[in-house]
Amino acid sequence: MKYINFKRYKFSTLAKKINIIRYDFLRTLRFIDFRRYNFKKIYKYFDFKRYNFYQLVKKIKLKEYKYKSIYFATLLIFISFVYLSIPIFYDYNKSDIEKIICENQKIECLIKGKISYSFYPTPRIKIKDLIIKDFFKKKETFATIKDVSLKLSITNLLDKKNPYLKKVELNNFVINFKVENLAKYKNIFQKMNNFTPLIFSKGKIRFFDNKKNVATINDVNLNLKSKKNFNKAIIKGNFLNNKVYINLNNKNEDVNDSFNLILKIPELNIQAKINSYQSKKDKNTTSGNFSIKQRKKIITAFFDYRNQELIINKSNLRNTFLDGKLAGKIIFLPYFDFNLDLELSSLNFTKLYNSFLSLDEKSKKSLFQINNKINGKLNLSSDKIYTKHNLVKSFESRIKFYNGNISIEQFLLNLGKLGAADILGAINKNEKFTNFKFESNIFIDNQKKFLSKFGIFNKKSMPSNLFISGNFDLNNTKISFYEISGDKKFNNEDVDYTEKEFNDLMFENGYKKLFDFPTLKNLIKSVMNEKN
Repeated sequence: MKYINFKRYKFSTLAKKINIIRYDFLRTLRFIDFRRYNFKKIYKYFDFKRYNFYQLVKKIKLKEYKYKSIYFATLLIFISFVYLSIPIFYDYNKSDIEKIICENQKIECLIKGKISYSFYPTPRIKIKDLIIKDFFKKKETFATIKDVSLKLSITNLLDKKNPYLKKVELNNFVINFKVENLAKYKNIFQKMNNFTPLIFSKGKIRFFDNKKNVATINDVNLNLKSKKNFNKAIIKGNFLNNKVYINLNNKNEDVNDSFNLILKIPELNIQAKINSYQSKKDKNTTSGNFSIKQRKKIITAFFDYRNQELIINKSNLRNTFLDGKLAGKIIFLPYFDFNLDLELSSLNFTKLYNSFLSLDEKSKKSLFQINNKINGKLNLSSDKIYTKHNLVKSFESRIKFYNGNISIEQFLLNLGKLGAADILGAINKNEKFTNFKFESNIFIDNQKKFLSKFGIFNKKSMPSNLFISGNFDLNNTKISFYEISGDKKFNNEDVDYTEKEFNDLMFENGYKKLFDFPTLKNLIKSVMNEKN
């Protein structure tokens, strides 16, 4: 009855098609002469007294048949128990089990602990202390798993050499992931095909950069599934006390291979997506796009990846501080390097500066602590800068990062009708200090407007070019001037006075007044009046 779908058959429409009126059943009955048949004679041949139905019922022992179903169920359970228990008596060879687990995927592994069999809750082979060797350096370890369960299929449960694995569960594991082998890991994942579903639970993934542990994902649950030309991995864990969700999909097709990644960190409102595919023009090139969102911060880009180089062809950046475009190249191996152009259509410097002031002192200082392995060039510019007093209209710069230091090769500020300014220098650090040694030129195009802007009315003229060199101690928030010169060089007393006024006024409350225009106005008025 399960296979008969009565909803398919509309009996109401079938009944309508049958016209009962057209059939005269009374007319049919006329042709049957019931008087011809003497039913009494037929009844005589049945002598019901001959049959003792009570005795017949007594002979049928219903109690015996009552327990037949219980006997059958018990026998079935017993046979099943025996069938499921037979593998207990097998002597499992470690090398044979290692081949079953790893050989099909061309992975080397080693079983250190015991191997046992259990049929509860489902038939499975249990393994203690499994080690998976590194894919590229066999002497090193890629993963260690304390408990492994190979879930067996009932259909060929007694096949000791070639059991069919329904699922593999790996508990209490540690995976050592080397960042420098990222591209190689991706190739291995793409080539894996039709493997048994793998379920990792209660483990951690540690990320290494040249044997240095740079990050760890804890409480990891990882599911790996594979079908024909399709692999999928789902990772859930905890990273820096935040829950992390990663979804990887890989399709291997004759025409086009694709790789998709989704990353979510709900507590931080971070979501990233990467869609990539093999280029039709060049098999060694992977093309695609990615997007990263974090509340109002968004970056989207189109890229090409080949020979350990990420080429950003086109991208858009947007957050509460800026709006612009990024293009350039990032090189991962043999050394991390980059050459990027960041062109901003607008920069809200007021919001950016207020965000900086909201940081604690430790976080402010850490902004200038650049990792030694970050090396590259950045061309940064902005067509429009929003500030409260609209002093700086736009800027363009060339910045170089090397071994944790920053070299400012060019930083040109457009002051509009007032003129322009440039800054050159370098931020150098060591364990004790972080210093910014600089040289700056200030070019005054409209002296009258400049004096009026800063409220100086007792002077009719001033030098059209001002040169300043010095050192800015970023740890202690203190500046030292080496030289100040206009039409002529300032004497030492004037330099010392300017230095003292700058530190007293601009660093009165740390960085709070460094870019405050009224405070800068008072500083310039004080220095210009002293020069009088």
